[in-house]
Amino acid sequence: MKYLKVLLYGIYAGLAIGLGSFVFTIVSTYMGDTTAGKIFASALFSVGLILVCVLGLQLYTGKIGVVFDDREKLKENAINLPIMLVGNAIGAFALGILCHFIFMNLPEVASKIKAISEGKTASDTVFLQGIFCGALVYIAVYFFKNLQNYGMKIVGIITAVTLFVYCGFQHCIANMFYFGMAFNWNINMLWNLLIVILTNSVGALLVRCIVHLSALLTTKK
Repeated sequence: MKYLKVLLYGIYAGLAIGLGSFVFTIVSTYMGDTTAGKIFASALFSVGLILVCVLGLQLYTGKIGVVFDDREKLKENAINLPIMLVGNAIGAFALGILCHFIFMNLPEVASKIKAISEGKTASDTVFLQGIFCGALVYIAVYFFKNLQNYGMKIVGIITAVTLFVYCGFQHCIANMFYFGMAFNWNINMLWNLLIVILTNSVGALLVRCIVHLSALLTTKK
């Protein structure tokens, strides 16, 4: 029963990230490629991660960085991660496919989502984009968990998310939404998702190691 809950909360998290991705797509479509438009659209993307953190949903990229924090629950966490990732995929792809049938009759939106989707699979720097995104998602979640002021928690999420979206870094769950909405189903999509899942994980774990190493060195002083 608890694994079913993880799956359901994973689906909700996928829907939340899909919502953020959808808002980004629509806003960036109609505000154009101006700097102000890109920043505003990138900031609005953060609504997805805010919902995940506030509601306590199960997002793979938010959990992978803390998988080793509780050694007593390491086995349980290792089982939960693939379950929530499946849930994330179901939620993100489902919302993307739904948006495809509702909004793809709008030429501007269809053109935008096609460009976003194809840009993800055509990128030559996907490894670095995935690592930096995973690092910034970890930082966003770290801010939410550790900052005392609730307003600053939200500001921390918005800042980190705006940075990774504006820079074009790749988030595996967001990509699932984009591919679903664009109906971009091919081998390049699968390779992209595998690479971005892996690199998002590496980025989060790298920052986690840096944070814990810094805390250890500070304690020794």
